[in-house]
Amino acid sequence: MVPNILSLILFLGAPTVGGSDVGKPNILFVLIDDMGYGDMGYTYPEIKKNITTPLFDKLASEGLILDRYYSEALCTPARASLHTGRNAIALGIEDDLFDPHTKECLDRDQILLPEVLRANGYATHLVGKWHLGYARWDCMPCTRGYDTAYGYTQGEIDYMSHKYESYNDFYFCEEDGDEIKWSILPNSTQKYSENLYTRRIKDLVEDHNSSQPLFMMYSMQSVHKPFFAPDAYFNMDCLDKENASCVRQAMLNAAQDSVSEIMESYKEAGIWNNTLMIVASDNGAQVSRFASSLPLRGWKNTLFEGGVRVPAFLYSPNPEILVPRGSTSCYIHVTDWYSSLIRWTGGWEAFARMSKVRKSQIDSLDSIDQSGFLFTGVEYNCLRDEILLNIDPVKKKAAYIKGDYKALFGVQALRAGASCETNKRYTFGEHCVNWNVTRLYNITDDPFETNNLSETHPDVLEELKEKILDHFDELEPLQCTLPDLKGAFPTEVMHYYLPFDFESGIIPDWATYAHDPPSFH
Repeated sequence: MVPNILSLILFLGAPTVGGSDVGKPNILFVLIDDMGYGDMGYTYPEIKKNITTPLFDKLASEGLILDRYYSEALCTPARASLHTGRNAIALGIEDDLFDPHTKECLDRDQILLPEVLRANGYATHLVGKWHLGYARWDCMPCTRGYDTAYGYTQGEIDYMSHKYESYNDFYFCEEDGDEIKWSILPNSTQKYSENLYTRRIKDLVEDHNSSQPLFMMYSMQSVHKPFFAPDAYFNMDCLDKENASCVRQAMLNAAQDSVSEIMESYKEAGIWNNTLMIVASDNGAQVSRFASSLPLRGWKNTLFEGGVRVPAFLYSPNPEILVPRGSTSCYIHVTDWYSSLIRWTGGWEAFARMSKVRKSQIDSLDSIDQSGFLFTGVEYNCLRDEILLNIDPVKKKAAYIKGDYKALFGVQALRAGASCETNKRYTFGEHCVNWNVTRLYNITDDPFETNNLSETHPDVLEELKEKILDHFDELEPLQCTLPDLKGAFPTEVMHYYLPFDFESGIIPDWATYAHDPPSFH
């Protein structure tokens, strides 16, 4: 029995899609990996850049640019927040990303976005990066709402060998009724992975029944390291593979070429005119000469603007789905996709009928429903005025935005602070943050964070500190303290990143094979 379903439905209200007769739209979510503000052509166009992104620029100019879009500072927290509508602190992953050989896994009690969309009638597919845990079978995407998944489990792989730290990480899974089908893809090596993802999406679109709405999560490998692209993507006037600008442009060319091919496949299938495309980066650019968050300050894994304010835009060829209106400076947070897409595609009613969901689970979300503002244009006022960027009790730093102001506490340097210790019990309280190191910026007037106002605006600084303290009761035990998983894959015998149920000790029969395992069901 689902508790209090009626009040839950009344609480959430009835869904709408553009206030028109358009059926439920297809959603193509393109999540670009490690794309900084300086890696997108349309951001700060007055500043000269040595890269171009003509396709992204054109789509953004004809859709809606989210100029104040904020994400998490690292990939696992960003993907988790997108899928759950919760801040990283509420998931225990505020300090770092998920590592191999550990029990780290996205909390099973969390209801993931594709689970609700599937209940709302959507076919759901993940192509590309997962990085939300692989220790158990039920950590993997095909048990968390995706009909199929194709890609890799870890934070990065080689673009050609598809290995991470010398082990293979390329798989396919499919939910087939009560059965999960798994297959390892050893024969895909020496094929450029971004081309494989593109081919996979094109096949899914070609085989898709157009009477059913489609949710495609394209979790791109580009433009994450290792910094590489095949020769075909290098500009003729910039062929030097040792030149960082040439390589970065080639990787951006490959990413745009992939999106272009996918768009064409949607058109050929006759479903493009009923599709919303979301393009966003998961976090800021990695510290490297091959990437750029300029002119913003900071990089990936910092709470400066360059780590958390990232490129994002919406596009649809159909004004009934997306009202094109240039750019918005309203705050949008990565968690907001959750409530916005759920509300826009039918709300919670269908999921609540099939599953036990408590109203308290919805009340506790950090996500704000911005569907009326983002998609339909019926809401013109900014709906979010505050963002908790993070509280990291390991590195003792935190950051918060309210209105024009952003406060940062603790040492913000990229590699500053302690590393999370396995099996250590971290206690939460005011001691979790170094309040003695302070920065305060007016990020409207000073988006590059050059003028520290801590001494001249102590009242604002104190107000934002209190805002951070208000969130301390949301901190969950840190997943990075979980012990290593003894005997976890990969091993010297089994060279694949594979899950198994460590609690019951169930290991597939083929796990002792010394060579490539067969596909299995």
